[in-house]
Amino acid sequence: MLIPSIANAKGGDSASIAMPNYIEFLIEKNKVIDPNDMLYKGPDIEVQLKRIGEAGARLPEVAALAEEKKWSQVQGIITGPLGTLLQTMNNVASIAGTKEAAAAAKTVKQDLNDINAASQRKDSALCIKAAGKAAADLEKFVKIAFK
Repeated sequence: MLIPSIANAKGGDSASIAMPNYIEFLIEKNKVIDPNDMLYKGPDIEVQLKRIGEAGARLPEVAALAEEKKWSQVQGIITGPLGTLLQTMNNVASIAGTKEAAAAAKTVKQDLNDINAASQRKDSALCIKAAGKAAADLEKFVKIAFK
């Protein structure tokens, strides 16, 4: 035997859905926003510089690991801290807004690709050379981007 289900709504009541008002939408859309009231104010330069410094401090480790022929650890550094370095440098270059900063970021990216290629070929001399060049180019990038 089936028990009939009980309706929980009163008969004749209408839905209480508030429909959006287009005029209020236009007013809100065109309201001037005070930048001090914004929750996100863009990337913090100090945080970006700290990230670049931490990643740059790992570059000498690449040379030491390449001398010891520990290629998997070299790959780990390239894909880990130095992988996020590229994203951070692109953010900083876009904030700086200069072509020199973008070109310097591209140079460091190429240096990191050279380290990666040398580690895949297991060529320690080329890997050490590329790591040194990457460190020098990263320093140039910081000077250009944060002048």
